Amino acid sequence: MKTLYRQFIQTSLLFLVLSIVLGIVLTNVYYLSFTKQETTAQNLERAQEVALTLEQMHGDTSALEPFLTSVANLGYQIALLDSNEQIKSFGKPFEDLTITDQARKVIEDHKIYTGETTGLSFFMTSHFSNRLSNTVGVPLEIDNQAYALYLRPDMNLLSSDIHTLLLAFLLSLAVVNLAGMLWMARQLTRPISLLQQAAKEVANDNYSHTLAISRPDEIGDLVHSFNEMIDRLRQNDVSRKTFITNVSHDLQSPLMNIKGYAELLSADSAEGSDQRQYANVIEREATRLSGLAKQLLLLSTLDQPVYQLNANFYRLDEQIKENVQHYRWRLDEKELDVRLKLVKGNVFADQELMNYVWDNLLSNAIKYSPQDSSIRIQISKEKDGCSIMVKDNGIGIMKTDLPHITERFYRADQSRNEEGTGLGLAIVKEIIHLHKGKIQFISRDGEGTQVVVYLPQFKEE
Repeated sequence: MKTLYRQFIQTSLLFLVLSIVLGIVLTNVYYLSFTKQETTAQNLERAQEVALTLEQMHGDTSALEPFLTSVANLGYQIALLDSNEQIKSFGKPFEDLTITDQARKVIEDHKIYTGETTGLSFFMTSHFSNRLSNTVGVPLEIDNQAYALYLRPDMNLLSSDIHTLLLAFLLSLAVVNLAGMLWMARQLTRPISLLQQAAKEVANDNYSHTLAISRPDEIGDLVHSFNEMIDRLRQNDVSRKTFITNVSHDLQSPLMNIKGYAELLSADSAEGSDQRQYANVIEREATRLSGLAKQLLLLSTLDQPVYQLNANFYRLDEQIKENVQHYRWRLDEKELDVRLKLVKGNVFADQELMNYVWDNLLSNAIKYSPQDSSIRIQISKEKDGCSIMVKDNGIGIMKTDLPHITERFYRADQSRNEEGTGLGLAIVKEIIHLHKGKIQFISRDGEGTQVVVYLPQFKEE
């Protein structure tokens, strides 16, 4: 996935490259349309002045070479062709002294020569090549001898301090422009990255992640609206948790009374009578509702931002063994074999809360395991922490249900599921999260379930 920062940089660089290409094309068009003709006319005028001076003031061949040498020292490259096609150059040597048919007409037909271009003629750089074909030529006659005089400015001498300063200015401008572009990209994308992070926190029910960004633009308005949304969600969350806490607490007393009176009715009723059956149903439902109220109260307590773990080091392997022993009668009832592979060591955690985790995972493994099967529990050392695996050979979890099993009140397919509140795994996930740990579920329909819990602080003995 391309980030907005990368897209901004790539788009900016693309436009920078396009602008450079377009600038080069327009510069070439302007040079070939206007500047080239003016430059050629100026060079031709200089060549004609040199030829006229030689013909009028130095009418003998002895003064020819000294004069052309002095002219070349003023910043020109000169080539002189005689009627025997002998050529001499003055000033900086030409890279190519080839006489083309057009250039030869200067001496043969006494025609003016304005140069030729080779290769990619639409690039103005080809018009600066150090070739005789890239000159202007005029006819010259001294002592009744015909010559062709070819002249062009020496490009090395044309480079001056002003050109160096201009190049430095352009390079500085490019560097500053690139640095400014990167800074602007960072200024634009950083608030969006913070908004993305804050949105993830909100998705994880963390409503305390407000953004301290103040900008007088659309991003500032977006941040302001986002903070208002978080504030309203926080208020709604507090109201919801307060309501659940109050209801869960207030339900305990009447449910205990209902359960107590149901036990009395059941005790006073004859064995097998309808009255005893009804009393037993009332007692079971009251017990289930009482458990649900306790789970709601625990979940509401864990949700509090000021909740403090009562964490200390204790023997994790012994705690798991105690939980297994606690369910011994249910294991024997279903003839389940529990295989333990426990590394001895101490984990830094809240023992009471972790006891709920192992109790829930073990009870689920027992509940959904078929008769005469096995359950595997293993503790493994993982760097500074440890992983705990609880694996059964039960009915498994359907692929559509797997991503949602830790959501509150989520119930899988009722035709496959036994009684439950839909809160157990949500509480387990919250407890593991409070311990900075991780929980993973691996399961396939009909092939059992494997739960892996990672806790960060563990000392092996």
